[in-house]
Amino acid sequence: MRRFLGPVIMLLLWGAATAGLNVWFAANPEESLVNAIVSGVYMLFLLLVIPIGLPMHSRLVEVLLMLYALGLGVLDVATFLNMDHPAVNVLGPVLLAPFQGLFYFEDFLGMGSFAIYAAIGCFAAFLTLAAGVGACMVQPRE
Repeated sequence: MRRFLGPVIMLLLWGAATAGLNVWFAANPEESLVNAIVSGVYMLFLLLVIPIGLPMHSRLVEVLLMLYALGLGVLDVATFLNMDHPAVNVLGPVLLAPFQGLFYFEDFLGMGSFAIYAAIGCFAAFLTLAAGVGACMVQPRE
């Protein structure tokens, strides 16, 4: 059981951060700089999960992060295209809620919501690739 303690704690921390941000953005729906900073910190946290998973020898954390990022990218594109599907309608708001603070920059970029959805999609693609590389770099326990 001690072998799985690190990955379980990391997954609980990740789930708590995601759920906490869903609650935060439900309570603070206005587009403000604070929300943009909160979204940026969450993106940094997702990137930090990769090097944290390496010394834990946890390929599971890396693979789950890769699947999360892949799902995030797919739901980002589906949400942008206004797809009407039950999976998109249920999972889209849940997975995209932590990134709602990025819409603060919508007026500054001059391209509207397209630029924000493109930034989220590029981040999801990079996170998928980085987590996949991280999963390949995990060394088995001796």
